Amino acid sequence: MSDNQQPALLRFDSFELDLRTGELQNNGIRVRLQDKPTKLLILLASRCGRLVTRDEIQKALWRDSQFVEFDHAINTAIKKIREALGDDQPDRRLLETLPRKGYRFLGEVQVVREAGDPVVPVPAGSVLRTEEELEAEFTLPSKGARAVFLFIQVGYVAMYSAALYYVGDLERAFGRLGVNSMSVALPLVVVTAMSGVAVRLYLLSSVGLGHPAAGVKFKRLFPILLILDGLWAASPLLVAHRISFGLALVGAAGLAYLPFSQRTLMDSIYTD
Repeated sequence: MSDNQQPALLRFDSFELDLRTGELQNNGIRVRLQDKPTKLLILLASRCGRLVTRDEIQKALWRDSQFVEFDHAINTAIKKIREALGDDQPDRRLLETLPRKGYRFLGEVQVVREAGDPVVPVPAGSVLRTEEELEAEFTLPSKGARAVFLFIQVGYVAMYSAALYYVGDLERAFGRLGVNSMSVALPLVVVTAMSGVAVRLYLLSSVGLGHPAAGVKFKRLFPILLILDGLWAASPLLVAHRISFGLALVGAAGLAYLPFSQRTLMDSIYTD
């Protein structure tokens, strides 16, 4: 069985943990468990019989850029896991605490790769790579992702500024594209450019300074940015007479992709 096959379910004791949805069930009944405790349970269960240190937990669940009281957050997550598993009694069955070191999952874990596949036991002490860990291999380091993201914002500010500086030439550029309604086109360019400068300056300052809420704010802004950037993706066509129509199309395609690349970069910088 290839290590790169992504498991679908982990089964232990009377529980079943769906790695794709994060749902935990006990004898078919769903057990409520918050996001961080669920991720921690997946981490521990996928390393059954092996000590998972508090440092490993911190690195797996939180980015370097996040400001969190890690000891308290880990203790709280462990407490919620114990409550969900009914493992908060003196005779603990599934989780072992090694003081000042970490935790060990003691349950016998079985893996189901896909629905209908045979159940495969996980040997104690083995490391099961989850989908989240496989995806993390393609995640940029936080500092590198931040640098690329900020570079993109500078590029947007330069583009908006150039459009505002040469606003007098835009009428001719629109005319070459067959756009004759200047009463709509020019105000749209000016308003969106001014709005874009304000938004990019905000992102430059918040992400550049590592504000912990910037990731959440960006996700709220994303639908607006998608519309704004979608409109400006056509801007290379305004200079097609200078760079050729083919290059203008390439530039438009690249600008259309940028909103999604920025979201990916923000996922590397911040977590939920």
